[in-house]
Amino acid sequence: MTVTSQPSGSPVLRRPLTRRLLATLAATVLAFGLAAPAAAIADPTPTPSSSPAAASAVFSVAPAANGILRSGDALTATASRANPAGNSALSAATVTLSIGAQTLADDAALTRWLDGDISGVTLQQVGIGTLDATASGAQSTTAFTVPATDPAVAGRAAGVYPLLARTDDGLSAPSVVVVVADGAAPTPLGIVVPVTAAPMTRGLLTANELADLTAVDGPLSAQLDAVDGTRATLAVDPAIPAAIRALGSSAPPTAVAWLQRLLSLPNERFALQFGDADLASQLRAGLAAPLAPTSLESYMTASDFTQPPAVASPSPNPSPTSGQPTLPDLKSLLDIGSATPSVYWPASGSAGADTVAALGALGTTDAPTRVLVPSSTVAGAGESVPANTSVGGVSTPVYDSEVSAALTRAAGENDTTRRGSDLAAALGYLTFARTGSADRPILAVLDRGTDRSRGSLRATMTAVTTAPGFSGTTLDAIARQPASEISLVDASVDTARVDDVSNLTADEQVIDRFATILEQPELLTGRERAEVLQVLNVSWTGDAARTAVSDHRAATQTTLTSVGILSSDFRLVSSSAPLRPWVRNDLPWPVSVVLTVRPDDARLRVQDRTPVEAQASANTRVEVPVEARLANGEVSVALQLYSPTGEPVGEPQVVDVEVRAEWESIGLVVVIALVVVFLSVGVVRTLARRRRVANGAEEPETSAADEPADGRAPAEGDDVEPESPTSPTVPEENRP
Repeated sequence: MTVTSQPSGSPVLRRPLTRRLLATLAATVLAFGLAAPAAAIADPTPTPSSSPAAASAVFSVAPAANGILRSGDALTATASRANPAGNSALSAATVTLSIGAQTLADDAALTRWLDGDISGVTLQQVGIGTLDATASGAQSTTAFTVPATDPAVAGRAAGVYPLLARTDDGLSAPSVVVVVADGAAPTPLGIVVPVTAAPMTRGLLTANELADLTAVDGPLSAQLDAVDGTRATLAVDPAIPAAIRALGSSAPPTAVAWLQRLLSLPNERFALQFGDADLASQLRAGLAAPLAPTSLESYMTASDFTQPPAVASPSPNPSPTSGQPTLPDLKSLLDIGSATPSVYWPASGSAGADTVAALGALGTTDAPTRVLVPSSTVAGAGESVPANTSVGGVSTPVYDSEVSAALTRAAGENDTTRRGSDLAAALGYLTFARTGSADRPILAVLDRGTDRSRGSLRATMTAVTTAPGFSGTTLDAIARQPASEISLVDASVDTARVDDVSNLTADEQVIDRFATILEQPELLTGRERAEVLQVLNVSWTGDAARTAVSDHRAATQTTLTSVGILSSDFRLVSSSAPLRPWVRNDLPWPVSVVLTVRPDDARLRVQDRTPVEAQASANTRVEVPVEARLANGEVSVALQLYSPTGEPVGEPQVVDVEVRAEWESIGLVVVIALVVVFLSVGVVRTLARRRRVANGAEEPETSAADEPADGRAPAEGDDVEPESPTSPTVPEENRP
């Protein structure tokens, strides 16, 4: 075996494989030998729990050019070791690079190799390198170059060869090298790329979210950058264009520019379900067809539509005139450009024959159904499955599961070495996929994902679209070819997800009845449908999916209790007076309800139905006429709101009314009696005063001479001779 030259400055170390294996075995035995006695004599005293185990170092290797090796090219590869943060520093290590002496037999052998099974594989060591000491949170790399003239590289036949890097401290990393055959006829290769945002529970993205997603370095911008200039078929979530158009003139400029760019791309495309909702779960829950949005008017503001839209749509809606707003219709909001209709892409592995049949029934002669399925669900797929197939007469383009999985991993990997290893694996699977027939098309998908950088997406798309021996094609071109009939295995059923769909649709029916309190029920029902579809996004899985569903159902219950009655017990002290409860409306729209009042006793007569126009986000006072009869006591009155169509709204309320119907009569009698008494007293006093005045005017005036000398009034019995009023007064000195 000839040893190839190493990078300049790298030491050339040779350690026989047998010696290394023996050393590793001895170290393992020694470790167990030391550990066993230690465990046997361990102190039985309980000790504090140890800290969490440190994360393992990540070791990987990637050949240059995404694993493609042409005749006359040197073999170049890079190995890297990443030490996760929180770990202690790693010491320097020696790395050896080996290549398989023979090609891997098929894609199953490739899968076993990449999973770490090296049994039956003969390796040749072709290079040695050194990894520097690696601090916590750091990464170290080493490069290998094997000249094209080296016998280990030169003259190799076309095929997929295993590649392995190992360190002297026990780390290993597998990869592959693909030696291409020049002059072969190109194989048509189609790739489907999703244009989606991260899963959410709101019906539409907000302006701030769109500004972030469509910025120069935003995820949505990265997706368009990756497919621009390729023949990739786009699977577009229509909720994204709808969110931009629903904002009208208040849409962020970057979002408007992004939408214009999407519509201008020449790529073939089809629409995903709104919010990329899970198709299979909806059909298994008993729905005749997948759910679709009904209205997005609740997300629009009239003042944002007084000017013509920044992005034109095919809808015939009239343009705003004279400053009058014109809201776009649902078709205009959801438009993604010229798209192929009736194309469905269920979550990978979720669609069985039943799902395909149900979706197939939704197609038409002009727009037949196409259902994308992975090769892993094809029954009896011993060899590579052709892309142009059908199930029960329904077109089912089959995408290669292994190729798609490797591409998806590469698109989500920001580390260049690990991404290169994934891309080499993808090209290895592609090589096996075309061995059956060179002219048979191959289909792959870049599965859903939101953690993709611009660099990783672009590198992945470049690798797959420039792979030697392949030519780009489209999904439509593949689906139009004569189809081979296949059968699908029974898909695994996520019963929890099916139950989620049933619960959400049941809640939606309650919302539909509740929404009749609105003049435009679609403001509420359309929002509910949009949120349900977002909650059913295929990217919601596991505990995150359960949380999203439970949060939405809790929000639905809050909506159902947003309109209710505010009232308290009161006392009725007259024969007729209004009952004055409040109608609480927490919705952002005015509502029309009917307040029903039912007493449990005939002592109280009420108006049983009172229409109420409750203002938005406010409490509205209601006056209900009440008439009390002569009897007294407490009467329970039941209050309930209903929609104009008779649907109960909110919780019923019961108030106690204390009836004192005679108080009004008694009070009136008392007041009249008091008035009579006061008037009588006043009359008597007035008559007495007048009598005294009259009597006082007829009595003679009393002179000072008639009064006693001491000034006292005459005592009773004194003889006082009255003086004639006509007798002249004679002075005392003139009297005889």
